[in-house]
Amino acid sequence: MPWKLGGYIGFIGIQHELGNYQVATLKSRVNIAQLGTVIIAMLTMVVLIIVDLKLGAMLNIPETSNSRSLAWMLGEAPLPMIVSVVIFSPICEELIFRGIFFSYALTNQYNHRNYQMIAVVINSLIFASVHVDANWEPWICYTLMGSILGTTYLLAKRDIRMNILVHMGTNLAVFALAAMS
Repeated sequence: MPWKLGGYIGFIGIQHELGNYQVATLKSRVNIAQLGTVIIAMLTMVVLIIVDLKLGAMLNIPETSNSRSLAWMLGEAPLPMIVSVVIFSPICEELIFRGIFFSYALTNQYNHRNYQMIAVVINSLIFASVHVDANWEPWICYTLMGSILGTTYLLAKRDIRMNILVHMGTNLAVFALAAMS
């Protein structure tokens, strides 16, 4: 039942967020600086994930329930799982975590650099809380990833497409790393 409620709330949020984008904004061209931001963010997140995996193995930290669930679903239905995690999840998560959150957190009166930093920290903690259990090490990793995604969103002038690309690329890299190990 909580999953259905979360799904309904997510659907309503995505509808609202899509309503905030103007056609001109979505048709705008991506510039070199935005692509550079995407590449740097994606590489940083992949390095962070590799460090997280190595550190988790060295310290014998158990997998999060999120990781266990993903691994199980990947074993049961690999293609739908890959499509879901690499395409649909990044779109939904970015629209909700960055698009909707920052739309409300950084209105015109709260768009100063200090508010932006506070919003990134709060957003990254929320992002981590959705992805991990109580173990400290994954919390740090997911909080850092949330910070990278929040900062990328602001550096890319709130172009949600850039965050979606970073998130998709990172999730794809995770599957590639899992396939190689």
